[in-house]
Amino acid sequence: MSAVDEGVVEAMFGEPSLAWFGFDVIEASGGCATVRVTPTEEQANGTGFTHGGVVFALADQTFAAAAISVLGRSVTADAMIQYLSPSKPGVLLTAVARTTFHDDRRAVIDVDVLMEERTIAVYRGTARAVRRN
Repeated sequence: MSAVDEGVVEAMFGEPSLAWFGFDVIEASGGCATVRVTPTEEQANGTGFTHGGVVFALADQTFAAAAISVLGRSVTADAMIQYLSPSKPGVLLTAVARTTFHDDRRAVIDVDVLMEERTIAVYRGTARAVRRN
């Protein structure tokens, strides 16, 4: 792991889903994040491609890391994904997030999911800061 904000470490590294999916947080700071996974055969759909839910979860986890790095504790207000090409189990997927807008309460973040050098999905989400009572 390189530059991962302490707030991201505190918020995400206790999440069971991080290990369950096999996600590796490479970077998360300043509104940007990179997360990788090599999908397993168990994460394939009936056609033999990586299940779209795994690709979405990778994009969403990367989005969350970027959001936490600018907002602190936050939740997803909305998210959408466009699948451009299928991916294969056993081939590394890398999700790269960048914040395109943020203020003190919300952030809009775009995520590209890459298989090798090719973009296979694009995701956009809005995060909302959550304040503790």
